[in-house]
Amino acid sequence: MEHWILVYGLVKEDEEAKAVSPLISAEKRIMWVKRIRGFWQEFGRKKIGVIGLFLLVFFVVMAVFAPWLTPYQPLSSKRVATGFAVPEWIRILPESQNLPSTHSMSFYWEKGEESEFIKAWGHNVEAQFEAETMETVYVRFNASISYPETSPPDEFYITFVWSAEQINDIEYLLKMIVVNPKGEDFLLWTEGWNTKNKGQNVYQNSYDPLLMDRLGLKLGVDNLAHNIFSEKGEYNFTLQMALKPQTENAEATITLQNANLVTLGSVHGILGTDNQGADIWAQVVYGARISLTIGLLAAILETIIGITVGVFAGYLGGPVDEILMRIVDILLCLPLLPLLLALVALFGANVMYIVLFVAIFGWQSLSRIVRSHVLSLRETSFIECARAAGATRFYIIIKHMIPNVLPIAFASMVLSVPSAILFEATLSFLGFGDPSAPTWGRMLSYAFGAGGFTHEPIAWWWVLPPGLAITFLCLAFVFMGHAVDEVINPRLRRRR
Repeated sequence: MEHWILVYGLVKEDEEAKAVSPLISAEKRIMWVKRIRGFWQEFGRKKIGVIGLFLLVFFVVMAVFAPWLTPYQPLSSKRVATGFAVPEWIRILPESQNLPSTHSMSFYWEKGEESEFIKAWGHNVEAQFEAETMETVYVRFNASISYPETSPPDEFYITFVWSAEQINDIEYLLKMIVVNPKGEDFLLWTEGWNTKNKGQNVYQNSYDPLLMDRLGLKLGVDNLAHNIFSEKGEYNFTLQMALKPQTENAEATITLQNANLVTLGSVHGILGTDNQGADIWAQVVYGARISLTIGLLAAILETIIGITVGVFAGYLGGPVDEILMRIVDILLCLPLLPLLLALVALFGANVMYIVLFVAIFGWQSLSRIVRSHVLSLRETSFIECARAAGATRFYIIIKHMIPNVLPIAFASMVLSVPSAILFEATLSFLGFGDPSAPTWGRMLSYAFGAGGFTHEPIAWWWVLPPGLAITFLCLAFVFMGHAVDEVINPRLRRRR
């Protein structure tokens, strides 16, 4: 009987414990909610922290919405304007009002004369020819393009795709000619007569040495874009086809598709272009992703390593403490930048390698701070009670030590993000960064090597944006780190 009473009592206690445990979990959740709410209320009183949070949100939005903020890819070689094109808003200044923008214009072809061989026209043209005699047949298409700028562009290029089928018994000659408002004509492109070429993608730019030589101009002295597009007005383009059959009943089909004219201006977008004519705003926007990723990942890894080493060294003490702290002393004495340069050169310039190297050599200060805090914690009464209750070392470290050092580690993690960002920018500027990543340090490196600092006038729209972006992103974490430190550490709070 007593045995059954004991079993009933144990079952009853277990049921009561199960009924109480959800209440304890709910109380813990409420407690954590109150702590988080109290933290944000106190953080909101720190103006410097709010400024830092605002800056961080700005860069996070830039990184997340990069594809919607710019239509260009940062590593694309596409020229959107001339090299060293200034920002579009510069035209508010009186002396810059006449600077030309970039324009992309499609050709709409019309029949130059009635011809039974022309089967299609418009944006794409097609001439289907069936010879009845040995006479040469001429086909012509015309297109008119309106150039809207009062100043000539610095460059232009024409792109299209052409193809020829069934031309074994037919010789052909293709020409594209432009006539400007002054009545001057220029032969821009020609193909044919005794050629076996049956089609290609054509990219004809204004710096083509063969084109310049054909027009009697000297490369590096004359500017073909200035000669052709010298004024605002209508420019007439003519596509000529000459078909010479070699046998009777010879056939040929010649097509031209997607003809497009692009005039590259000397102003472009929000931040202009670099020396290659690539959009700088796209590089700045996408660079925010890399910098935030590197900074946060490196800081998280540093914090994990620093907490682990500091807690085990402080709580276990003895030989473990001695060995770990001597490792910390050795790492603190190493010259970090030369060591990072050597490691990147040895293992390769990769973003993840850079994150790993920065984290490996950046946790030493945090480990010392955590160790000193653990040394004081392990002598407190609640740790003594845990030991007396039979708690293992691992249990005490996980349940008591780490939760108590997390606030200090969090503040240190926020403050360590700028260091990682600056190290990556330094490596990239020195040429050891990841060439496949559009980082701000890489932008500064290219600007320095490509004449952005020596250009007349200095290309400030290329040099200043990445430098300011690095500065403000680092300031965001510094401001937030100091505010968090004041909230977490009551001794640092200012008296009101």
